[in-house]
Amino acid sequence: MTSITPKKPKAIKGPSPEFIEFLTCIILHMLVPLLPLILELWKTHGTATDATLAITASMYSISIGLSSRNKAIFSFCIFISILFSMAFGFILSNAADSLPLVKYGSFATILLVFGIHACERYNKHVVECVPFWNFSNGSAN
Repeated sequence: MTSITPKKPKAIKGPSPEFIEFLTCIILHMLVPLLPLILELWKTHGTATDATLAITASMYSISIGLSSRNKAIFSFCIFISILFSMAFGFILSNAADSLPLVKYGSFATILLVFGIHACERYNKHVVECVPFWNFSNGSAN
């Protein structure tokens, strides 16, 4: 008579370590900087001031551009940052009552920069397997 050995249950597979690095990058590097805007939109029930949108688009563009490895994206983001910095200055100085494209342009710019950089970071973390944060030397990539 032979004994029947029970089959060991299979573990549920999670995302790959490379994809975890990518998600960590998206959350910490690309979404956390948008928290002030997100909180203002939440607090004001979906309406942010033109000044908030302009400075957020400016700072987000330059911070993401500085972390890019692509010279074209870097240059584009710096250019966009300068434009929205100027818009922010015009808004604060009351030189313009309202700039017609600031609201939609800011949202479009943030989404565009986010999308382009997410693709770049996917290639870096998932395809090239570069960790987001190398805790052994203390630097974020």
